[in-house]
Amino acid sequence: MLLNKFAKRDYSLVGKAQNAVALNDDLIEERVEGTWWSPDIPRKELKALMVRSDGPALFHFGLWILLLIASGWLAVLSWGTWWAIPAFLTFGTIYSSADARWHECGHGTPFKTRWLNEFFYHVSSFMTLREAHLWRWSHARHHTDTIIVMQDPEIQVMRPADLLKIMGDFFWLYSGPSEVLRIVRHALGRPDANVRTYVPETVRQKMYWSSRIYVAIFIAFGIWSYAIGSFLPLMFIGLPRFYGGWLHQLLGLTQHAGLAENTRDHRQNTRTVYINPVFQYLYMNMNYHIEHHVIPMVPFHALPKLHQAIMAQTPPPYTSLWQVYKEMIPALIKQAYENPDHHIVRPLPAPVVTELPLQERVNGQNGHQTLAEKPQTSAGTWVEVCAVDDLDEEEVIGFDHNGKKYAVYRLQGDNFYASDGLCTHEKVLLANGLVLDGCIECPMHNGRFDVATGKAVKPPVHEDLKTYPAERRGDKVFINLPE
Repeated sequence: MLLNKFAKRDYSLVGKAQNAVALNDDLIEERVEGTWWSPDIPRKELKALMVRSDGPALFHFGLWILLLIASGWLAVLSWGTWWAIPAFLTFGTIYSSADARWHECGHGTPFKTRWLNEFFYHVSSFMTLREAHLWRWSHARHHTDTIIVMQDPEIQVMRPADLLKIMGDFFWLYSGPSEVLRIVRHALGRPDANVRTYVPETVRQKMYWSSRIYVAIFIAFGIWSYAIGSFLPLMFIGLPRFYGGWLHQLLGLTQHAGLAENTRDHRQNTRTVYINPVFQYLYMNMNYHIEHHVIPMVPFHALPKLHQAIMAQTPPPYTSLWQVYKEMIPALIKQAYENPDHHIVRPLPAPVVTELPLQERVNGQNGHQTLAEKPQTSAGTWVEVCAVDDLDEEEVIGFDHNGKKYAVYRLQGDNFYASDGLCTHEKVLLANGLVLDGCIECPMHNGRFDVATGKAVKPPVHEDLKTYPAERRGDKVFINLPE
């Protein structure tokens, strides 16, 4: 009964999958033009939600570390008794929730201080057995092409649905060994063809050395366990991801399983579900998954507020895990045995039409000039962009000139800068991004560029951004463009 009736489809990034969507010039142009659905929310309200602060994350991670220490100590005390079963299950569940912390810190949003994001990102990556450099780039691709066949390397439930794999992965029995094997392969410097499509060659040496460190730690703990004649050390490194991974699978399946493939609307391929406070804490609010995908720059602690701000524009949230699984399980069974193309169709509300403030009617929802008078070229190559008052401090505006997109920034006072308008990583409009600490953060993958120099300062971006002189002239902002 659990064996699939239909042949497996090819979901590789280098194969020829049925219903695959090739990444061609037209698709890139569609992405640039913003064909992914985006919510209608005033820029100032959105910017307030995107504010970074160390405080909430320090409290959250501090409590998590205390829970790890306390549950781990109880597990040690219970070793050799039947109490070890619930004790280690508790510890493993908390330990495996590192997956949510890996995810959030990979986006660089929990902490305002960058090194804190990076520190917890690498620690959490190791804990959840996701090599940090590989998965940073994998997840960037996931956000670029969410559930797009032959483009997204993180499609959890492929069609026809493999029910044995889904159940086995509640303890990571299927995906776990292959992930460990991939770490070993990378430690040997042997990435497969799929990995080579999204991890840049310039990053691979870091990936290899990181994988070697992982393997060295595993070997060290294996030797320690052998030396003392007990596998207790391995119960704290490596194995918790297996025996404690049930909650990760329970919540992770709610993100996309059973929903549409090959759609550019996150409301049709992603879910938001209400869960109890304990699970929500361990999951770092990732149950607000539609909200996270449509605006990944919003930190975890602000996702409930973002949910309230846009919920009239999204499908009704699921009120419980039971409501999700009651709908999802029959859909997955149908994909496995009746029709692999079957999927759940979420009801979409009518489009929201709002009267935007004057500045947003001038700049457009995505920060680009739309209704303003077309700028006129002045003497030489200096081009008028906008009125000074149209660009707030610590803000960005988009500007089109001669068929090319630019981004113009204002830092404190009258410090104006300009650059190409598209991220060098995946050609995303930077005018939708966030100006933070003298950098522009890409709205899709959270990479950052220094606005003054164009230097790529935070992965996944690694190619610098071209910059242009910009200055204030009277009450206007001008940029100097090549002829």
